[in-house]
Amino acid sequence: MKKILYIFLVLGFSSCSSTNDDSITVNENQTVDLQLDKGYIFEMDQRTTLPGPEKYYQFFYENGRLQKMLGRNYFVTANIQFFNPDVITQLTYTNNKIQVDYFESETTSGYRTTSYLMENNRPVTAEKYYKNGTVTELEMTRNYTYGFNTINVYTKRGYQELFTTYYFDGNSNLSKSETLEKAGGKNKQLTTTLYSDFDNAKNPFKKLFLINDDFYEKSLSK
Repeated sequence: MKKILYIFLVLGFSSCSSTNDDSITVNENQTVDLQLDKGYIFEMDQRTTLPGPEKYYQFFYENGRLQKMLGRNYFVTANIQFFNPDVITQLTYTNNKIQVDYFESETTSGYRTTSYLMENNRPVTAEKYYKNGTVTELEMTRNYTYGFNTINVYTKRGYQELFTTYYFDGNSNLSKSETLEKAGGKNKQLTTTLYSDFDNAKNPFKKLFLINDDFYEKSLSK
């Protein structure tokens, strides 16, 4: 899949390619959706600049559902990042809710957790919290609405608001997304992304969509 981004109001242009099939390990016995056992971060993360076969995520499943991811790539600034192969991202399933805990190393106090309300195996709302002992701070809320060949996602982080619409073609693949960013109620930036050059392989990100925003976007296409 090839992506082309157009950013208006703040000038900029970039493009990138998605996961190369040769850089992931897939459980071929999964007949419905592919199950990744391992994925290299320089192929899976959109912003990474850390190539190397020693840096990879590991995925663990139970009854066909993702239960845990081992490893996390930390983006400190645009040019500074580091990879910790030992931290755990844990998913807990309770009725129509899924909780994603982003645990940290023992030397780090506090961690983040996101709670999803699901309908028909799709997220409807999400709330992200930072937890540190008895302190719980709400950092982000998100709402999803579904239309004919569209998904609308509204995200609020403090004074920042993001309005994103994903558009799909007749093959159930992404064709375009538009994101309007507002700050303090004023329009700040409009970003349009075009998607093309899909192959016929099944999407290996389908079971990873709740891990982070990059994986969610990559999971949307057939």
